[in-house]
Amino acid sequence: MRSLLRIGVFLGVAGLGWAVAALFHVHVTDSPQAYLQAVTVLLAIGLFASVQDIDRGEARRHWRTVLLVITVGVLLKAALIAAVMYAAYREPAYLILGIAVAQIDPLSFAAIGRRDDMSPQARTILGAWASFDDPITVVLTVFLTSWTASSINSGGELPDLAGGLGQFGRTLLLNLIFVAVAGLLWWITKVTVRNATLRNALQIVLVVAAGAVAVVEFLLLGLAVSALFLRPRMGSVLRLSAEGAYLLGTFALGLLLVNGGINPLAGLLLGATAFGAQYVVGSLAAVRRPRRDRRDLAFGQQSGITAVILALFLDESFPGTVGIVAPAILTINVLHLVFKSLRRDRTVATPVEPTPDDPAARRPAGNGAGRPG
Repeated sequence: MRSLLRIGVFLGVAGLGWAVAALFHVHVTDSPQAYLQAVTVLLAIGLFASVQDIDRGEARRHWRTVLLVITVGVLLKAALIAAVMYAAYREPAYLILGIAVAQIDPLSFAAIGRRDDMSPQARTILGAWASFDDPITVVLTVFLTSWTASSINSGGELPDLAGGLGQFGRTLLLNLIFVAVAGLLWWITKVTVRNATLRNALQIVLVVAAGAVAVVEFLLLGLAVSALFLRPRMGSVLRLSAEGAYLLGTFALGLLLVNGGINPLAGLLLGATAFGAQYVVGSLAAVRRPRRDRRDLAFGQQSGITAVILALFLDESFPGTVGIVAPAILTINVLHLVFKSLRRDRTVATPVEPTPDDPAARRPAGNGAGRPG
């Protein structure tokens, strides 16, 4: 029942965005800069909230799996989606669509993607997957867009890969500098401010300032990495912010649906294929894990703000991309909520057993005073 309510709210808020755009003749693709700036703010909130939920101890224990899913996993998902779309339409431009929806949206994960019975291992892996696969898809989008566009428009002439690598190196350096400065300021507040309340207040200000810089300069990779150590006490504020940003992001998605070039059939195929690709890759990534973890990873695909940003970027080179990606996002998230509802119904009466990697499973019997995680 709860998940059905989530589906209704998601479709209702997206429908409200569509109605507002249709009533007031709002066309995001005509002037996308303000829209991009707004959704980047929402993405930054989602990234930070998603990383905050990562258990750093669990991440260290499962670093191989985390590294695998945010690199090889993203590439494999994009390849699977691209293969299906190209087989269906036989157009090179459709190869790019696999990248636009290959990532797990961090804002959606932070707001609705977790379940109460999800294990710490699955939550950590999915949280890291959602937080750090975005930079991979952005880099792939830039390179493959350049490659595909040059092939279409200039008879297969190769793009300037050296220039692209130089731009990527510069962006990576700026993100590293961002992380270093944020880390230095965090350390200064810890060692110089004795009053705990004042120190926490200053650290919250630092988080807000870091987020603002990350949005303006689009240094979201740096923000995600910094969120591993920028962890002031924020109570429920961050969770409520993520849920509010999720609703605003869903409304922003609805604004795209008035675009005259909406292609619902291609969007439905793209969304279903992305969900299926996550099932394949998530199952492979969790092949040695308990069944409940395999299911959580397999059905973990969600889409949202990142896909919107990439779609707007791609639409400049391949008009019509927004019209396919927007309904694909709707399809992915409805599928996620449906399978989440089915998953909850099947496990609600099943006791959660500790997994082999869970410290509780290795705790001697009778010791109820275990060390806090």
